[in-house]
Amino acid sequence: MRKGVSPVVATVLLIAIAVISAVAVWYWVAPLTSAQATPSTSQYGFVVTNAYKNVSNSSGCGALDIKNSGGVTIPNNTTFEVFTISGTTTSKYVWVNSTALTPGTTLNFNISSLPTPNNTLIAIGSYMLRASVKSGASISGFSDVYFTC
Repeated sequence: MRKGVSPVVATVLLIAIAVISAVAVWYWVAPLTSAQATPSTSQYGFVVTNAYKNVSNSSGCGALDIKNSGGVTIPNNTTFEVFTISGTTTSKYVWVNSTALTPGTTLNFNISSLPTPNNTLIAIGSYMLRASVKSGASISGFSDVYFTC
């Protein structure tokens, strides 16, 4: 006479093993999916929302609006530099924001208020805007932004 597990007990064991395996996989995979739900909330970011043409002669831009598009406040010691992107990349204009930019806020940089020799218009063309922090502070995560005037 052969001894073994009855078909009913075998079926119950197979179902129990399948359910336990599915629960184990769920507990392993669930944290991986929820951690990627909001990746940009702790990142730095900014965009040029407007490049204002000079009203007197339309030969260039007289001001820029820079908006904090990230999820972290940009500190008040951040330096914004405008670089030409045709030919050699050289710094053309530099601003240091005096107020912190909280997420979603916009700051206007008026070129006429900058110290000499930067108080001329940004000529018509394509430019790159780069943010960095003045010495003594540590911050990273800014990406270059391109805009046209």
